Amino acid sequence: MIAAVLLCRAAEPPITAVVFAPDGSSLVASSQAGVAVYRWPDLSPQRVIEVSSPNLHDLAFAPGGERLAVAGGTPAENGTVEILSWPDGDSLRILDGHFDSVMAIDWLDDTRLASAGLDHNVLLWDTTTGERWLTLKGHSRGVLTIEHLDAPGLIVSAGIDQSLRVWETQTGALVRNMAIHVQPVGCVALRPSNAGLPMIASASDDATVRFWQPTIGRMVRFARLPSKPRQIRWLHDGSHVAACCDDGKAYLIHPETVQVTAIGEGIDGPAYAIAIAPSGRSVLVGGTNGALTQIELP
Repeated sequence: MIAAVLLCRAAEPPITAVVFAPDGSSLVASSQAGVAVYRWPDLSPQRVIEVSSPNLHDLAFAPGGERLAVAGGTPAENGTVEILSWPDGDSLRILDGHFDSVMAIDWLDDTRLASAGLDHNVLLWDTTTGERWLTLKGHSRGVLTIEHLDAPGLIVSAGIDQSLRVWETQTGALVRNMAIHVQPVGCVALRPSNAGLPMIASASDDATVRFWQPTIGRMVRFARLPSKPRQIRWLHDGSHVAACCDDGKAYLIHPETVQVTAIGEGIDGPAYAIAIAPSGRSVLVGGTNGALTQIELP
């Protein structure tokens, strides 16, 4: 592996999420210092976007690329999702319905959005009206991550109760509960492929990444990592999962052979967020002390 590392100290607090802008010319990073925009690939700071929440945990662009959702809240008090226009960064709407911090968000389409909170709930929203049209209840502890599957019309959620739960998007009915992890599940990610059954990868504090076929409720295989994975993302071609971990390093996991390969030099301290560059030739890792590191792939 050949790695080129580019480091930028954006803020004192850790980076909690990174996403690339739709046109690929910039990226957005969140931390407890706010939402910052950087030029890509040189990572030069461009601007800071003002948001209402004091604590930020996730970012997501709508499929059409004209809106950015920012998740956060105040612990044990409320959780919010703020909808911003892009690229202007103007606040369009605040979705307020969680009773604890919102940890993850996922656009179902250009108007509907799902939010996962530490209040144990997943809420489905109409962002054009601000109305909550469905509440998914079933997790016994906080929900940390969500992912949707378009074709079957399903949502997969996971969190502190160590389980992955599969729901029907339209009715909110619980389809199945997949509980094999032995520690909290911090991230799930859908493989970008239309071939065969959908595949979900899950990353847990038990230092494993597990591969599932959620439509039939089967775990296919798992890989054990040298350090606890914080976030995972599939490469654009679906060939590997990229994970960032507590040891500050990034790893690639092959979904069939479950071979784990370290890439790059990582960062000094835990890495909390990872994103795949638009070109697919590098990953961006964010973590402690506002560090952003670009790692080249083969």
